[in-house]
Amino acid sequence: MVLYRRWGSEKDFVSTYTSSIDSDKEIVEEVKIVMKAHVIELYLSGYMTKDTTKRILLAINSFHELKEGYEDIHEALEDHIIKTVGEEGGWVGFGRSRNDHVATALRLKMRKYLIEILYDLISLRKTLIEKSKTSTEILFPTYTHFQPAQPSTLAHYFLYIEDELATIWNYIYSSLLMVNRSPLGSGAIVGTNVKLDRKREAELLGFDDIIYNTISATSSRLDLINAVSNLSLLMLFFSRIAEDLILLSSMFVNIIKLPDSHVSTSSLMPQKRNAVTLEVLRSKAGECFGDLSSLFNIYKGLPSGYNLDLQEMNKHYWDCTKIVISSIEVINSILEGIEVLSFQLNDKTTATDVAEDLAITGIPYRKAYMEVANRIRAGTFISEISPKTSIYKKAVIGSPNPELIKEEIKIKENRIAEEENKLKQYEEKIIGKMNELKVIEDDLIL
Repeated sequence: MVLYRRWGSEKDFVSTYTSSIDSDKEIVEEVKIVMKAHVIELYLSGYMTKDTTKRILLAINSFHELKEGYEDIHEALEDHIIKTVGEEGGWVGFGRSRNDHVATALRLKMRKYLIEILYDLISLRKTLIEKSKTSTEILFPTYTHFQPAQPSTLAHYFLYIEDELATIWNYIYSSLLMVNRSPLGSGAIVGTNVKLDRKREAELLGFDDIIYNTISATSSRLDLINAVSNLSLLMLFFSRIAEDLILLSSMFVNIIKLPDSHVSTSSLMPQKRNAVTLEVLRSKAGECFGDLSSLFNIYKGLPSGYNLDLQEMNKHYWDCTKIVISSIEVINSILEGIEVLSFQLNDKTTATDVAEDLAITGIPYRKAYMEVANRIRAGTFISEISPKTSIYKKAVIGSPNPELIKEEIKIKENRIAEEENKLKQYEEKIIGKMNELKVIEDDLIL
């Protein structure tokens, strides 16, 4: 079964220790697609006959089970091809290294996940917009230092979340563009004497371009690390929101009620409504940061060129990515079902309104501020401004004033629609290119 490293025994513990079979299960389909592109390129470049190409493509399609005993998916697939086709199957090793092939497969997989995540974030942002439309006048507290600050609305809070997600969406979209470049045809490190058309290979796999330098193409993981970094930023923000919702739903604060499906009682205390889903999400954020830290720590000490350390990074890409996908679903479900309970805002939360109104009449703001502060200290402060009046008095864009919120919602809806359309067009372009690969494959097989 061992094709490459013949100085060890197949059953040697070293072979098991260095095998990446477990993590390679994530990229089986991507490795098969990359191999098809390579085989078709060898055919189009005149190195393989149509009959050999056909038999190899059929062999690739018949590869389904990734068995133990191989060093990696690439060895397992090549061995399967040679056993199925015979000696002619050995052509798949021509002009090819596992180094450029795995780098390509990883990018295909990450591209797929990033597109899924971007669509999921669009859906979450739409949820926030719809919830905002029905909550422009539902009072909601703001706080700094987790002390009562000024009156706001639930819509204002939802749109704050959307604002952050819009920023992170663009970070992740930028990562998608950087990931969508092809390393294929770069060989082990310096390319190959085989005249492969790297740009044609890239087109067949739906990539925007190639990574030109072959050292970078085969051994760089910066684009993948960048993607995980931006996914970690998303989890960083989700963790803050989880903390908000855990605190505000606590009976000590009792401002919001979480959906029943996201809370749990204690095994001993039946009155409890523990925010278990959000607690797990908060910990999952830490796991994602751990994956990013592992990527940094593995990568930082590597000399240029491929090193087997790189295969140990692979599981950390997918661990964090899967955490993100499930966390978006959780946050979406919670925000859809959240309820604001009846609560009373402290009248001191409109103290700033009183001071600003005094300043608007011509009193220097600091003097007005001190006058209000002194009344608060003396226990004589009484505000005639209600929290609802306070939010309507807000005059700047981005504030909770319901009239301004409605304008903001329209702007955000248009932006989300534009970004969703941009993503759809980009995905359709990728699919269109990869359809050409399928057309060529079908023509060769039939």
